[in-house]
Amino acid sequence: MWRALVHGAFERINAIAKEALSHPSSESTSPSSRGERTLGQARCDVALDLLLTGAPAGHDTAEGMLGAIRATVSITVPVLSLIGASTVPGELDGCIPIDLRTARLLAGTAAGWDRVLTHPITGALLAVDRYRPSAAVRRHLTARDQRCRFPTCGYPARVCDVDHTRDHATGDTTDAGNLGDLCRRHHSFTHRTPWHVENLGDGVFAWTSPTGRIYVDEPPAQNTTTTEDDTPPPF
Repeated sequence: MWRALVHGAFERINAIAKEALSHPSSESTSPSSRGERTLGQARCDVALDLLLTGAPAGHDTAEGMLGAIRATVSITVPVLSLIGASTVPGELDGCIPIDLRTARLLAGTAAGWDRVLTHPITGALLAVDRYRPSAAVRRHLTARDQRCRFPTCGYPARVCDVDHTRDHATGDTTDAGNLGDLCRRHHSFTHRTPWHVENLGDGVFAWTSPTGRIYVDEPPAQNTTTTEDDTPPPF
């Protein structure tokens, strides 16, 4: 059985390799487009594509140029080291320590980072969350909020900032229950003015003005139409 499977896989690789050699892509930038390649070399390309990406294109298309592989580098840095209160070095996960200057530089330029909460005595993992919301959470917020969530502001949600209602630095989460879309102007209100905002749940925000007056802002109604069927359903 195994011999038959291996033979079938080899025949499949051989057929794709021959097809790749006989019909090279004009847009390809792979070695096969820059010079003469043997059937054995083409077989190697196809086998690697199948093993690493599942796309047996013989390197002749953008999908076949090992483009499905994404490198991920994980670095762990104690938060006290990041703020300069400790000299414990960072660590390239599963490998070697890295100096704090490099660790701080990488943390400061990263597109996003995960917060890992551990037990202060045992060091056991307690929770992991991410400061920057995922693409799915952003889509949810854009659909829910539709506009800046400051009362009377109509700035479109798709170009707003995503703001943590309760500060992430104090332990609160990055999810739809603690996030809202705010335009840049009203985002600054929450940090630089006496205005205060509270998330009441289900996308409802209560804004307290400097004079103490409270304004409740509910999510705009969705653009949906409902109808009633006069014909009762069959029993």
